[in-house]
Amino acid sequence: MASYKKHAIFALIFTLPFFPNVFSLALAIIGSSLPDFDHELKKKNISILFFTGLALTLITYIIGLPYTLGIMLMNMALIFYLSKHRGFTHSLLGIFILSIFLTIVVISSYFFLTVWGLEQQLILALIVLFLGILSINKHILIPFLILSISGIFLIPLPPYDFFNLYIVFGPIFLGFLSHSILDMFNPKGVQFLRPFLPTNFKKPIGIILIGIWVLITFFYVF
Repeated sequence: MASYKKHAIFALIFTLPFFPNVFSLALAIIGSSLPDFDHELKKKNISILFFTGLALTLITYIIGLPYTLGIMLMNMALIFYLSKHRGFTHSLLGIFILSIFLTIVVISSYFFLTVWGLEQQLILALIVLFLGILSINKHILIPFLILSISGIFLIPLPPYDFFNLYIVFGPIFLGFLSHSILDMFNPKGVQFLRPFLPTNFKKPIGIILIGIWVLITFFYVF
């Protein structure tokens, strides 16, 4: 099975017990797809991410709206460009920073689209469409978009105040984290504590982290 499929499936497993709704699961898959933008083969994706951010910054500036969305996309592109493969973007610090940036992108997009009076389900679908096109591997992009967008419209949203910081940051962070943990099972491992410690964390640490996730999940669910 191709690595991008494994990462998507593992992100779903990692996130589902905590965020059992379609939008959050879509964010988790998007988060799990982004860390590999630090790969040499992904330079084109980084350019697309940067120039999309630049275009959005200019457009929002011209029409007098906050341009946070574009700035965050450019910041993310810069981090991916400077990062060594399975280095900073796979580290705990990198995961946290990128999760914050992507959370700001999602929240900025949400309130940007709210200005135009769109309904919540349509806004969530447009966010998934936008981020999915930017980040998801082309081989699974179409089924991802079909399942995610149809699920947003067909499956009722939770009956509480749905859109908040927790519901956005949580699945994004878990998606990024699941990617790094799965990569620990690669023979080269992951520099999980970079830049503080250059050691490559491998399978034993991955097993320990999965064990911690199992314990947290058990106490959260039961």
